Amino acid sequence: MYVSCFLGPTGRGPADDLPLIDFCVEMGIAADKAGFALVNVGEQHFTGYEPYSDPFVIGGILARELKRAWFGTTVINLAYHNPIHLAEHLNLLDLLTRGKCFLGVSTGHLPFIARQFGVPDGYSKEVAFQRLDVALRAIAKDSGDPPLVWRTDLEEGTLALRIMPVGYRKGHPVVGFATNTDSTIAKAGHQGWPVALGRYNLVESARKMKVYRDALEAAGHPRETVDECLALSSVTKAIVVAETDAEAWRIAENQLRGFMNFTYSVATRRTLEDTRSMKELWDDTVPGGVDIANDSFTAPEWVQASAIVGSPETVARQFGEYEAAGVGHINARFVYGDFDAGEAWRGFRLFAEEVMPRIGARTIPGPSPEQIRPEHLDAGAPAESLSGMFR
Repeated sequence: MYVSCFLGPTGRGPADDLPLIDFCVEMGIAADKAGFALVNVGEQHFTGYEPYSDPFVIGGILARELKRAWFGTTVINLAYHNPIHLAEHLNLLDLLTRGKCFLGVSTGHLPFIARQFGVPDGYSKEVAFQRLDVALRAIAKDSGDPPLVWRTDLEEGTLALRIMPVGYRKGHPVVGFATNTDSTIAKAGHQGWPVALGRYNLVESARKMKVYRDALEAAGHPRETVDECLALSSVTKAIVVAETDAEAWRIAENQLRGFMNFTYSVATRRTLEDTRSMKELWDDTVPGGVDIANDSFTAPEWVQASAIVGSPETVARQFGEYEAAGVGHINARFVYGDFDAGEAWRGFRLFAEEVMPRIGARTIPGPSPEQIRPEHLDAGAPAESLSGMFR
């Protein structure tokens, strides 16, 4: 099975920005050494959540530190990015990671945040798809090609030369969707792109992954593409692990409650009234699938969709249930709710030492020689004539 480490802390204010960024870099390096498949970051703005804000900048830092793990984004929000800058940044991360990056993008947006970037209220999912299409066409353009005249419903321009730097992989970097929508999940499968999915219970996770797998297989992609896409595609879970189930639920009561209340208030604009313990909410089994990307959800639905809680044995068993249901990759959060560095490191280390071996956690290989641009196959030190240009 594959496990990612998602770096998404929330700070109390400006004084926490630097310590949290340092924490994310340190945990990303530790995740690489522990055998996690990906180290994932997000993109948030103007709040205390994910204070590194820019996935490309933090990605450039982590790219030089990761030896085995891929770098991933869950998610880059297309509402905030000019398509030509996006093309440059995608190629740069592809190059720095030597083709080991999964760049998940989002076609949705929060209008309140987008307005602060000057994005008009008319911005839509269609514009997001247009921007992504322009970026990929820009990446494909060579210097000798005719100028690329491009436009979206919000902007237009002309690319006369080429995107610099060139990417590492042939075609374009590994791009995919971070989405909860069945139609976009299927679109990713048809295009041969991975998907980063949200928080669902086991039933809904299996259903959505089947939507993806069916589309991926039906499109007739090469086996290499299918295998890489399935390895990279994940669902997201907060992990609360302790020596015993009872201790894990005690920690969950402290760590997950605030996270649940916050996400509920954002989604519903209401206060959560259910005061039962997290364990009681977990035991109040919800029949059928649960997808908390909807506008409202109950407290039991939130817990059952969002978390995996228990001893190493219990957590490993739940991972096995997801794998048996066709979900072979979990994007694991060890930071959630009110930030507690000591608790985050305790849970991370226990998971790495006791759960990863139980589930047979695997890493994902990098691109094959056939997937790499010819410029990079024998890349080494700059040629003598090029070095001499700058003396």
